[in-house]
Amino acid sequence: MEKIIYQVDSFTDTVFGGNPAGVVLDTEGLDKNKMINISKEMALSETAFVKKVNGKEFDYEIRFFTPTEEIELCGHATIAAFFVLAKEGLIESVDEKIVVKQKTLAGVLPVEIYFKENKVEKIMMTQKRPEFIFDVGNVDEIANIMGLNICDVGLEKFEILPMAYSTGLVDIIFPVKNIDTLKKVKPDFEKLKNYSIKHNVVGVHAFTFKDYDRRIVSCRNFAPAFGINEEAATGTSNGALAAYLINNDIINIKQKVDIICQQGYFMKRPSQIHVEINKDSEGLIVKVGGRAVLAMKGKIYL
Repeated sequence: MEKIIYQVDSFTDTVFGGNPAGVVLDTEGLDKNKMINISKEMALSETAFVKKVNGKEFDYEIRFFTPTEEIELCGHATIAAFFVLAKEGLIESVDEKIVVKQKTLAGVLPVEIYFKENKVEKIMMTQKRPEFIFDVGNVDEIANIMGLNICDVGLEKFEILPMAYSTGLVDIIFPVKNIDTLKKVKPDFEKLKNYSIKHNVVGVHAFTFKDYDRRIVSCRNFAPAFGINEEAATGTSNGALAAYLINNDIINIKQKVDIICQQGYFMKRPSQIHVEINKDSEGLIVKVGGRAVLAMKGKIYL
């Protein structure tokens, strides 16, 4: 058996930028073990396995795998999957935007694909409703694990501490004082792995603001419990970050807020993640997305 596999750099329009993800469009004959082995062979943080569904509730069923296990949702692999579907002509539109629905372990979620001159301009995915999970009680402990002092944790002019949030995956949102502090974050990965497993989180999403208006965020993401020491772009984590900022009154929202999250710069894989937050009667609606570029296409033999 052979399968065509793609490698896409998400949240960038330049090859070797953004966060690479694997994509397999034909899942026939692939069980969970084969999907894990393919993900392990690709040696990327996540690989998406796509199945077309002729149903009313959703259009595609997508499963996401790290090299070690299946996860509920992955932002950059979602962007990669729908970029490939559109690029290969499997999703077409005469309009500027088309909306499809993906079924994931996190639920059925809309994906918006924007076209310009018959080419994919950007892809935005709606995430799960944001959920506050817990306050980090022992800030000294997590600061030490991240290679920082407790005085490095927090934001200037705000009394705010790390908290766990989720828009599909649970991350500890970890504020630091400035860019220099963000740059010097150096986790003890074994301790962070054990801490993440103990507290049932994916990892830590460290951030600070880059501009006066608090609309550009610099961030880094660490998830050694899932085999990812540092990731160049994380859609779900930045969605959770946006909810954290709004729910803690760091950013005010009336109708819609747009945030740019810059990630991967210290890894020399710069990423631009666009986060759009709306509000309705049920709470916050978080969309995350950006551009993508095809880096490789080939075959894997099973």
